Amino acid sequence: MIKKLKAFILFSFLSITVFGQKDLKLWYDKPAVEWMTSALPIGNGELGGMFFGGVETEHLQFNEKSLWQGSPKVRGAYQNFGDLYLDFPSHRNYTDYKRILSLNDAIGTVTYKVNGVSYLREYFVSNPDSAIVMRISSPGNKGKISFSVNLKDAHHTGENQVKENIFTIKGKLNLISYNAQVKVINESGQLTSTQDEILVENADAVTILLTADTNYDLYSSNYIGETENQLQKRLFDRISSASSKTYALLKERHLKDYQLLFDRVQLDLGATTPDIPTDELIRKHKESIYLDALYFQYGRYLMLSSSRGMDLPNNLQGIWNNDNMPPWECDIHTNINIQMNYWPAESTNLSECHLPFINYIKTEALREGGSWRQLAENIGARGWTLNTQSTIFGHTDWNANRPANAWYCMHLWQHYAYSNDVEYLEKTAFPVMKSACEFWFDRLKEDTNGKLVAPDEWSPEQGDWEDGVAYAQQLIWELFNQTLKASQIINADPEFVNTLKIKFAKLDNGIEIGDWGQIREWKIQPDIKGNDHRHLSHLMALYPGNQISYHLNKTYADAAKISLESRGDEGTGWSRAWKIACWARLFDGDHAYKLLKAALHRSTLTVISMDNDKGGVYDNLFDSHPPFQIDGNFGATAGIAEMLLQSNLGFIHILPALPSAWTKGSIKGLKAEGNFTVNINWEDSKPIVCTIYSGSGNKCSLYSDLKINKVVDQKGRSIKIKKDKAGFFSFETKEREIYSISFSDNK
Repeated sequence: MIKKLKAFILFSFLSITVFGQKDLKLWYDKPAVEWMTSALPIGNGELGGMFFGGVETEHLQFNEKSLWQGSPKVRGAYQNFGDLYLDFPSHRNYTDYKRILSLNDAIGTVTYKVNGVSYLREYFVSNPDSAIVMRISSPGNKGKISFSVNLKDAHHTGENQVKENIFTIKGKLNLISYNAQVKVINESGQLTSTQDEILVENADAVTILLTADTNYDLYSSNYIGETENQLQKRLFDRISSASSKTYALLKERHLKDYQLLFDRVQLDLGATTPDIPTDELIRKHKESIYLDALYFQYGRYLMLSSSRGMDLPNNLQGIWNNDNMPPWECDIHTNINIQMNYWPAESTNLSECHLPFINYIKTEALREGGSWRQLAENIGARGWTLNTQSTIFGHTDWNANRPANAWYCMHLWQHYAYSNDVEYLEKTAFPVMKSACEFWFDRLKEDTNGKLVAPDEWSPEQGDWEDGVAYAQQLIWELFNQTLKASQIINADPEFVNTLKIKFAKLDNGIEIGDWGQIREWKIQPDIKGNDHRHLSHLMALYPGNQISYHLNKTYADAAKISLESRGDEGTGWSRAWKIACWARLFDGDHAYKLLKAALHRSTLTVISMDNDKGGVYDNLFDSHPPFQIDGNFGATAGIAEMLLQSNLGFIHILPALPSAWTKGSIKGLKAEGNFTVNINWEDSKPIVCTIYSGSGNKCSLYSDLKINKVVDQKGRSIKIKKDKAGFFSFETKEREIYSISFSDNK
């Protein structure tokens, strides 16, 4: 019996990385027509593409994360890099068409027949080889591949060059230089080139490699890291290295790299894969439980595809943009959007994807003479702060958003809370957190009650500016609380710690109940009941913060609920996603699920709208603000994770907001604070077994509505359980050991 139990526990965790999960794919029976609504995204964290799947003409639009107009003095915008076109003039009449994006493999495919001959196209962006890889073949046939290749620069000032089988574009924007290279490798047949295209005739198969980059360098004082010639050579060497490998090896390296990360988390809600195209699934079968799991994992796919490699966060559209004047310049928006982009990073086991944002914060916050520090200096404060709009060159403008420094620091602390990496905390997170605290030491002032409040702040993006708004106070409370915890872990400077303790004790925590039972948004101006504004800025303490919970204080949790009810269930794409997480924190799974289904409403509007009833998803499952904003994708994924597992209060709460629609299922690989990895199986809406991997050997504290029957380690030995109070249990763990927990209906 012990051997069987041990085998079950080990299988439960090994299956996260060794065995695949249910078929997760977006698929369509026709080519894409519109970039925003129906083309499909691929990416490796820095380099991204959108493929349309056209038969006679295939169109691949591509981006690279650092291609920005602008400079430290000029705002600029994120740019479209260019377009790759493949023309198949003889493929006009086709049948059996299918276009697929597999989330399991991060590979796109297009299949069809022309005159009875089958054709296959494959698309992926390799992280190990830093290239978009396209493969054109006709399985079982020889000599059937003929087409032309054309590469278009999205900027008319660049230079184009074709030399044998390599197509190059290069140019210069305000500050940075850019370069893209395409290499066409034919198997049999003939390859020729002209001044503006590469021609392939009668090949058995063709591999196309595309790589692109700029000479941007976050760590350089002027954001430039190399000359144009050095950039050109680096990309030539990169594409030469990739082209020295067979297509099979390129694909193998891609799959090994991607699946190691993506397969960490598996969500099974007991739904079969529907045999209908994804656009039809959204239009006619929004109730599908498969769609819930697909949307959850799509967010993780987009995270892996837009936030790896260089120390630069993804932006309002991740890395995918086909417009040189995109909405809001596709910027790094600091009053919800960039933060929401990274909400699922830790909880859904993609901690590595958090680092590009974290390292960007550290670099800009501590940059001597940098714009973030200058903003603080301009108002007579130490440390650093931000405005609402930011770029990759440190440029920050529009409205002051001073509490964003505290919000950014929540991400620095969260990475430690999930990883328990003390060296990271001491060398990366703490210096930035300390500097943000010093800003508020110098900025805060006493109100008439002797409490410290932030003067002249806003509740984005509405109302008047006044002292002590809930948005600022709740974020500063999180900053001081988490920095104090960090100080104790690394034994920080006693003088700083003493000042922090004094300030924290006097700080207004931003939680005050108003005259209709709500959490007050402002101290002076009245809260209007029924205000349905998209921002939930006065509920920072509920989510993503940690002050409001039914575990802590029912009165405040009830007041947060009243505030949410007043805001209503409609909203722009990211606003609904935020509400999912908030209702999950209030343990109302059915309300959170109602909002998830509302977020999956099919949208067709592609122009800017702030109307609360226009948000949803497009046929390609991109979040519609509208227009496309990727934060809603990430926010929904984070919200689903909160429905299944919460750990923000120092203990693991199992299935805190399970909706009645998910009566049976399993989740494998979610992360909890304390460096725990958690698997849960449930039936009849109740947990049956939970296995926990202890990455750091911390004491494991749990909350469950059911009584914990038994805890055994991976050798089948019973572990002593301590019952702390009703619903709360704890047990000691050893580093890198696995524990299995069983439950009973008897409390």
